[in-house]
Amino acid sequence: MSLKWWRGTREEPSAATADPASPTGTSGSGATAPEPDGPDTQQDGTGTHETPAAGVVTAEVVTAEQDLGFAELPTEAPRTGPLSPLPAPLLSGVPTGLPGMRADGGLLRGRWIAAASLTGTSHLLHGTSGQDVYRYTATHDGSGLVLVVCDGLGSRPATAQTGAGLLASYLCEAAAHITGQRMAEAPQDVLREVLATGNAAVRRHRAAVLEPLTDSDLAATVAVCWLPLPAEGEGEGEAGARHALPGHAVRVGDCNVFTLAQGRYEAPFPAASEGPANVVTAYLPCEDPARVAEYAAVALAGVDAVVVTTDGLAIDLFDSPSVRTWLASRWSVPCGPARMLDSLRYRRQGSHDDRTALITWSAPLDHIPRLEP
Repeated sequence: MSLKWWRGTREEPSAATADPASPTGTSGSGATAPEPDGPDTQQDGTGTHETPAAGVVTAEVVTAEQDLGFAELPTEAPRTGPLSPLPAPLLSGVPTGLPGMRADGGLLRGRWIAAASLTGTSHLLHGTSGQDVYRYTATHDGSGLVLVVCDGLGSRPATAQTGAGLLASYLCEAAAHITGQRMAEAPQDVLREVLATGNAAVRRHRAAVLEPLTDSDLAATVAVCWLPLPAEGEGEGEAGARHALPGHAVRVGDCNVFTLAQGRYEAPFPAASEGPANVVTAYLPCEDPARVAEYAAVALAGVDAVVVTTDGLAIDLFDSPSVRTWLASRWSVPCGPARMLDSLRYRRQGSHDDRTALITWSAPLDHIPRLEP
C-alpha cells in the first residue's frame, strides 16, 4: 500500500446545496460524507456568508490573498463549509516539479477539448509539487479520441510526478494506434493492451535512464477513455448513429470518468472499494497491469460532455452537491483555458488534493450555444 494524500483528516462542511444529483453509484471513497441538503455557507475569517448559486454574479468577492501582499483575480466559485484563510503558497524547488496551473482549450479532429489542472493546497502548504498530469490524442485512423489522466502517488514527492508524466505520454502513444475496427470487436482487450504497452514503456525508460529508481518511485493511478469520432465526410444522420455508440474506459486506481447530460452526472465505473481515502493499492508501473485494471463501457446517447478526472476532483463530484452544481453550470458550454481554470477554484472544507479535469463536448462546436466573454 502507498500513501496517496497528505496525512490530514478530511472534515465535512456542515451544509451544501442539493442539486444536481450525485453520480449514479456511490464513491466509496471514505474521504468525506456527502454534504446534507441546505444552503451553502462559507467561513474564511471574515464572517459567514451564503454561497451564491452557480451562474449568479456577485459584486462582493472575498479573497484571503488580499492580506498576503499579492493580488489575485476574483472568482464566483463557491466556498463551502468552515474555511480558514490560506497562507501564501509555497512553491516546490524540486527540479522534477510540475507547474502549479496548467490549462488547454481547443479543437482536435473537430471536437472541442478543454482541460485544467490545479495543484492542491496540501502541496502548496508544504512546498511540494503537484502530481496530476493530463494528455489527449486522436487515433491515427481518425476513429477515436483518447483522453488520459494520471495522478502520481504523494508518498513519492520527488519522483511520482515524473512517473505520471511518462505514463500519460506512453499511453497516448500506444492509444494512437487503436483502430475503430478493433474497438468494435474487442474494446476491453484493446484498452488493456494499451495499458500493458504503456506500462512496459515506462519500465524500460526507468531501467535505461532513471536507475536506481523503482516502479514504486514512479507510481501513478490512471484513467484512459476512448471516444468514437465521426468519419470524415460522414452525414449528420450517420454522425448521430455513431454518437449512439458507446465509448470505452479503463483505469488503474482511483481516477474516474463521468458523463454530463443536462446537468446530471453518471459514473460508468462501479463504486470504489471501501477503505482509507489516502491509501491506494493499485498503480502503474507494475509487473502485472492486467490484474489491477478495471474496464467500463461509457454510454454516450444523450450525453453533453465526457469528463475524465483524477481522484481529488472525483471525490468532490461524488460528495458535494454545491461542487456538482457549480461545475455543471461552468461546463454547460465548451470552455476556454481561463474558464476551465476558474471552474476549479472553488474551496471546500477537506478538499486538499490536486484537481484535474479533461473534458470533451459531444456536439459540433457550431451546434453549441455560445456565451459572451
